[in-house]
Amino acid sequence: MYTAKNYMTNGGDTTVIGGALIIEEGASVEGMTTATIVDALTSDDAAKALSAKQGKALKTLVDAKYTAANAAEATAGLVKQSANVALAAGEAPTKAEFDALIAALIAAGVMAAGA
Repeated sequence: MYTAKNYMTNGGDTTVIGGALIIEEGASVEGMTTATIVDALTSDDAAKALSAKQGKALKTLVDAKYTAANAAEATAGLVKQSANVALAAGEAPTKAEFDALIAALIAAGVMAAGA
């Protein structure tokens, strides 16, 4: 008894490929978008696709350009979220409450430490 590895089901709506599918030179496949692979980041041909090598090179360039450093007084950057500081207990904050806020801002990198 022979069992076919490649067969059609669902009245021909589904083709199951259990073996190799070989598309010979000159044949065409309809309904699929294909693109020639290009190995150059400077190509502007919209009908071509970047190679994996060039995709990796592009990712490296993007990562290097957009890796933000910590913020400084004159430079924007990344900062951590500040620790939660309790609201002042009374109408006017105490020195301890104010100092806790300043310490949290410094620890998060939002404010430079004092001299």
